[in-house]
Amino acid sequence: MLDAGLILGVLWLLTMSIDDAWGQRTAMIGAVAALLFILIAGSNELYRSWRAESLWHELWRIVASSVFASAGTLLVVFLFGVETALSRTVAIAWFVAAPVAVAGSRLALRLVLRQGRLRGHNFQRTAIVGSTVSGIRIADEIALSPWMGLKFVGYYDDRKPNDQRVAEAISGQIRGTVDDLVVEALRGEIDRVYVTLPLRAELRIVELINRLAELPVTVHYVPDFFLFSMLRAQWEHVGETPVVNVVANPFLGVSGMTKRLEDVVLSSLILLLIAVPLLLIAAAIRVSSRGPVIFRQRRYGLNGKEFKIWKFRTMTVTEDGSQFVQARAGDARVTRLGGFLRRTSMDELPQFINVLRGDMSIVGPRPHPVALDDEHRKLIPYYFFRHKIRPGITGLAQINGFRGPTDTLDKMRGRIEYDIQYIEHWSLGLDLRIILVTIARGFVSKNAL
Repeated sequence: MLDAGLILGVLWLLTMSIDDAWGQRTAMIGAVAALLFILIAGSNELYRSWRAESLWHELWRIVASSVFASAGTLLVVFLFGVETALSRTVAIAWFVAAPVAVAGSRLALRLVLRQGRLRGHNFQRTAIVGSTVSGIRIADEIALSPWMGLKFVGYYDDRKPNDQRVAEAISGQIRGTVDDLVVEALRGEIDRVYVTLPLRAELRIVELINRLAELPVTVHYVPDFFLFSMLRAQWEHVGETPVVNVVANPFLGVSGMTKRLEDVVLSSLILLLIAVPLLLIAAAIRVSSRGPVIFRQRRYGLNGKEFKIWKFRTMTVTEDGSQFVQARAGDARVTRLGGFLRRTSMDELPQFINVLRGDMSIVGPRPHPVALDDEHRKLIPYYFFRHKIRPGITGLAQINGFRGPTDTLDKMRGRIEYDIQYIEHWSLGLDLRIILVTIARGFVSKNAL
């Protein structure tokens, strides 16, 4: 509600100070923007506890949510023909000032909390059970992030310091046993406990958590999901039975709807902006070489389902068979105009139609020709995990240097690693960062042929 009030309040102030023309249509536009922001920010996990999260993560989610809410508002304004309700000056100032106001409110709250914690208030004294690598990670994060309000008390473990199961880095830093932890917790000296024992110690973990549950402390278990490093785990239920989904599709439910809304809104706006360049490029291809303007090729999409990707034709051939040959430097099949289109990525522009059709997403793993996928799925473990989501025009791999031909197995492995990393850590903020980096440096690449 505070965010909605800030978004509407900033619009009112700007309208009254610049145009002095606040009316019903202006209020409606403000309400649409506030509602879109709240819905997008909610799916982007902005409205939850941020005690143990970085300020930059929170601010980045605000910026990402604001960008997509602004794009959605512009589309609504265009569709309903109420663009005259806002002057261009007010609109630009509002789209900049509103997220600044929302971010400022979060920053102010954090500064108030920080001052309180520096004065000894709002701290949670934190203990770690288990001298493991996971425990070291938790302790390091607490030490590096005093703004979280977590004060590390120490490690507790029943194993002796010279036990081989004790992480070498903290073998001499164990504060006491679990019995010592229980005594200190009963005295009110500990508020939060992280249990970091490995999954193989199932019986010990159950016994320990049952014992800690009787104490006046908050207990967190840190499962060693590094064993399942492919996709982010999710807690679910089968009836009343909790289960952990260790191989999950992150784009189900609200997240999937948000991702699709992002694609529809942005691809619609982009196609409106590039309509004239599309026609000019099509005419140039028709005049400069024989063959179709649009090259359609089979690719694997969502869940491995085939679709036809659209590209401007850049070669004298239109290969789509089992004997696919990737373009190489100096490839004689690439036309003169095609070489320019490939270097500037303009040959990819028709794929925004694929996005609008639902075949692709703006951001996601780049789709490969079917023959290339069939070849590499046998050579690279978990290769087909990248098909759990829609393929993209650009992606995390492309902005990290894995653009262009994958003529070696190492290049393909690197691309797949980034694709899976994207699926694991997807957020609207990550999509926005990839889009901005692509715009800034991705249209011209030394790897494009």
